[in-house]
This record gives sequence, structure tokens and C-alpha cells, in this order.
Amino acid sequence: MADQARIRVSLTTGDLEVEGSEAFVAKYAEPIDELIGRLREGRLQAPAAPTGDSPTPTPMATGSHPEEFGEALHGLPNSATGTDQILLAGLYAQQESADSTFSTGEANQLLVGQGIKLTNPSQSLKNGIAARRAFKVGKRYRVSKPGEDHLNELMSQRA
Repeated sequence: MADQARIRVSLTTGDLEVEGSEAFVAKYAEPIDELIGRLREGRLQAPAAPTGDSPTPTPMATGSHPEEFGEALHGLPNSATGTDQILLAGLYAQQESADSTFSTGEANQLLVGQGIKLTNPSQSLKNGIAARRAFKVGKRYRVSKPGEDHLNELMSQRA
């Protein structure tokens, strides 16, 4: 099957997802950055949030997981790789980001805070991108749906 590309924007929730090849995502990086800048400056107005209680997003919306990053990290099975660790750290870092993205440095800082020192965090993240478990958004990254599914599967293997 040919590469599938997808862009999803929700002004109500502030979500932005761009999936596809690196070339596809790079092609839209500048217009997306420009749109985000206009939103931040107030030149575009997001629609009012629907009334009523809306669920709070969880760090891994598709599976059961610990709320704290350290607990999730140490709950990974022994077979988890550096790529798995940086993806998990990225997932938690993007939850704290206004644009739901993360940098290699942010993810690595979470790991260092838990006593995990990857030899080459950038290469580990590149491996995640090659496996389509993360993708670039401008100069930052986002864990993809397949990446979240992979992490959920790993978390279900913990003892």
C-alpha cells in the first residue's frame, strides 16, 4: 500500500496531528508553524469549548498506564530498547507541551531524571521515526498512533 498521509486539526481541543512520510510532514511544517503563531497571537479564534464535562486527556489514551513517568518507565519490560524509552519519554513530554510535541532534549531530560542515560538519544529517536512510531512536526517531534499502540503493548507485558 502507498504511504498514507493525514492531517488532523482540532481548534476546540488544540490538537494537531500530521502523519505521513518525512517529506510530507516537512512540506507542511512552515504553514503549520505560521497557523500556530496566528493562533497564539489571537488573530484566529478557536471555537468555544462545548459545554459540559470533557474528559481530561491521559498520557496514553489507548491503554492503562501509570500517571507518573517514572512508574511507567520502570514498568517497561527488560526487553525495552533505548528507542522504546525515548518514545515513552517523548509521549509524556508532549503531554506537557501546548502544541503536543517534544524535543529530543526534553525527552532525554525525563530519562536522565530517572537515572537512564542513553548513549545516543537522537539516534534512538531516529530509529522510532524510521519505525513510524514518531514523526517530525517542524523542528520537534510527536509520538504517532502506532507508537502509542507499541508502548501500550509493551506496558501490558510488564510483570
